[in-house]
Amino acid sequence: MRIVVLGANGQLGSRILARLLQEYPQAQVVGCVREKSIASVKGNAGFLQHLLPFNPFRDDWAALGKVDVLINCIGIIRETASLSFEQAHLGLTKLMLQHREQLGNPKLIQLSALGADPQSPSGFLRTKGQADALLLTQRATVVVRPSIVCTPGTMLSRKLQLVKKLCRFTGGLLLFPEQFLETKLQPVAVADLTALVSQLCLQREHPAVVEVAGKERYTLRQLLELVPTCRNILPLPQALFRMFSPLLYRLFPALIDKEQAVLLQHDNIAETDACEKILGRPMASTLPFWQQELA
Repeated sequence: MRIVVLGANGQLGSRILARLLQEYPQAQVVGCVREKSIASVKGNAGFLQHLLPFNPFRDDWAALGKVDVLINCIGIIRETASLSFEQAHLGLTKLMLQHREQLGNPKLIQLSALGADPQSPSGFLRTKGQADALLLTQRATVVVRPSIVCTPGTMLSRKLQLVKKLCRFTGGLLLFPEQFLETKLQPVAVADLTALVSQLCLQREHPAVVEVAGKERYTLRQLLELVPTCRNILPLPQALFRMFSPLLYRLFPALIDKEQAVLLQHDNIAETDACEKILGRPMASTLPFWQQELA
């Protein structure tokens, strides 16, 4: 079996590649990365030998050879001048389908996001949803939609670390938008996500869309209360937040931007029955991760 992972140098792609190398020692597992990224990929020589320099937007897809399973882990959470949400999500899905026959008609596994919806007001979730809808028109495809994945340095973790630093200067006082405090999140352990993707490489009987969420559901207030320096959370009325949000986006872009504010207006939760059936076990708790990250 030949498995190819697109975006193998990313937060999730690198961990999925490592899991596949561990669980499929007899398979040919290849991780595609941007050429300039190979030197920065952490791992020993045994890991590095499985990496292939490949830019899916520029290079010849024939370089991938014949593939049994193609896993797309490429995605962006913030647009740049050189890469938009539409190109990174919908554009790449179109390229996979365009070259699928050339690759030997592999099974396609797409890493999406919980809440992906073609009609979403969020550009991130809208283009993810559009890409998923296109992919699912084809046979032998599966869309994996994880909630926030618990990896060190993930976006939510970085923002909570910023809150931790900020509260040191405010004596533990945090003024936070009232509406967002009750938004529910259901982060998932990275080991659960990588194990699920690994299982999907072989399993035939599974839903076309698999939502992946962790054991616990937290409100944003509950996560903020895990920050040791955050001792007094004062709700900021939504009317005031709307008034001052343009200024906040400009002054504190690392803390919140317009796109993230849109995401925080909706719960990010899911039932775990389908992913637990694939894994054959309950989902893991993420509480130890947050306690360690924020200690």
